[in-house]
Amino acid sequence: MKIIRLTTFLDFGGVEKRLVNISHANDGNDWVFCAINKGGEAETKIREQGKKVISFNWAYKIPNLQTVYKLYTYFKKESPDVVHTSGAEANFHGVLAAKLARVPVVVSEEIGIPSQSRTAKSIFGLIYRLSDFVVGNSQPVIDYLKTENKVSKRKLKLIPNPMLFPELPQTEKTRSDVFRIVSVSRLEAVKNIESILKSVSRLVSENINVEYVIVGEGAQRSSLENLVAQLGIKDNVTFAGFQNNPYPFLQQSDLYVLSSYTEGFSNSLAEAMYSGTPSLSTKVGAAGDIIMDGHNGWLVEPNNDTDLFLKLKEVISFVEIQRNTVGHKGKKTILENYSLENHLTSLMNIYKN
Repeated sequence: MKIIRLTTFLDFGGVEKRLVNISHANDGNDWVFCAINKGGEAETKIREQGKKVISFNWAYKIPNLQTVYKLYTYFKKESPDVVHTSGAEANFHGVLAAKLARVPVVVSEEIGIPSQSRTAKSIFGLIYRLSDFVVGNSQPVIDYLKTENKVSKRKLKLIPNPMLFPELPQTEKTRSDVFRIVSVSRLEAVKNIESILKSVSRLVSENINVEYVIVGEGAQRSSLENLVAQLGIKDNVTFAGFQNNPYPFLQQSDLYVLSSYTEGFSNSLAEAMYSGTPSLSTKVGAAGDIIMDGHNGWLVEPNNDTDLFLKLKEVISFVEIQRNTVGHKGKKTILENYSLENHLTSLMNIYKN
């Protein structure tokens, strides 16, 4: 079976990470990974798995009829059995092109909870009606598609992101009296890193010895650095930048924190839990599906600085063995439910339908 996976970019980000993970599949299918616009890090990693990758470097902003036509021409030439698009721009241009090219199975995928105007909701409702199946990676995304885009229940499929399980070295945490918090995140407004920084400031003001490491890059880095200076916590915060391998940072931390306003499926949360790092997340996207509060992680309401601060203070007060027990249960949850094999089985169920 020939499967074309289409996204807007193949550089770095959550969608790209998922496609990199899928590129490890050795299932006898002919996988082709395409980006409407630019490639980059993900393109390189997918190619390392021996898979075909194409970055077209075409215009991607909606609408672009020339891009639709170019994709139509490409699909006609390649004759895939399946075209599976991910993200708004890929969904819009790719679904139209695939239907015009009479691709047998057309799957679109919403990767998060978008901020759509009434017109956009109607347009994407049409795109989803043209799709044979519409995938969401968390229950809140599925609920949004059903309620706001009026996607029929028959077409909707909940398929969580796949995880790879690299062998992690057994490393002992560097012993110190500092409580280490880590986030692995793009530095964008939706990730709400500001809330964690404000909580760190409050913890420091209460003489709690805490260090916060931020792994990631993004448009907000300068403004976040300015906020750190304003809060007077420069000695407590480290910007580690983008890291190809986040696991050493996770394994040396006492707590991972995700504070996003919205999410689809957070790959970094899943990676943190797989590493055994105790994890705290706002109740957004798949976090509510993955975490049972107090059992295998902790949940707080989004956009609530006080709730986050109080939960951080509570978790810090636990003895280490309590936190580690929660971390071990989190790892077990990820291993049992979010493997690449499970993901591929779910995909094949719709590709072959």
